[in-house]
Amino acid sequence: MKFFYRGLTLEIDDDIYYPREDSIMLAEQLEKEEGKKILDMGCGSGFLSILAAKKNFVTSVDINAKACRTAKNNAMKNEVNIEVIHSDLFSRVSGRFDIIVFNPPYLPDIEEDELKDISYHGGKTGREVIEKFIEKAKYFLEENGKILLLISSLTGEKEVLKLLENHGFSSEIKARKKVPWEELIVIEAVIKYIEEALRYEKGAFGYEEDAVQYDENAVQE
Repeated sequence: MKFFYRGLTLEIDDDIYYPREDSIMLAEQLEKEEGKKILDMGCGSGFLSILAAKKNFVTSVDINAKACRTAKNNAMKNEVNIEVIHSDLFSRVSGRFDIIVFNPPYLPDIEEDELKDISYHGGKTGREVIEKFIEKAKYFLEENGKILLLISSLTGEKEVLKLLENHGFSSEIKARKKVPWEELIVIEAVIKYIEEALRYEKGAFGYEEDAVQYDENAVQE
């Protein structure tokens, strides 16, 4: 399946997240940025990474090895350079970034739904992955760095904003869009203090490296 956006053409298999309204809302925010170091968490097809790479330096991350290969291939076809890392959130990421953009799994699980798609479902509350992301994100931001996070009204806007506040972020809503059954929301969160983050050392968070079988060939050209 093909996806077209402002001169970009992407090839996307059925089992890779296809960009929708949520992706477009984040794209509209990223198009304002230039000359920044950007981390695209959960890159999927590579849409946001490729768009941002026109004017920025981009690192793309996904837990799905096939998504990593898809993002890399789409970047090559659109003649931009991105670094792609097969990683469960930040477990294999190093360095700090000006912007971390994340379109996470944000829908609460429905008990009757036996075929839960990890691209959509974020645990019982819809915040399971978001909570893990926010807990670690500040350690990978430059001073005055920011997060661009997409959530749904079904995720719990107040709860996510409180979670960001508890982890030292100052947040504001950058965009809203009502779609059937929910409202999509883009949150911009800026780190308020960085002293603790600057003391980050690799391996400090105790990730279980064996929890995910990483594909070292996922991003080879």
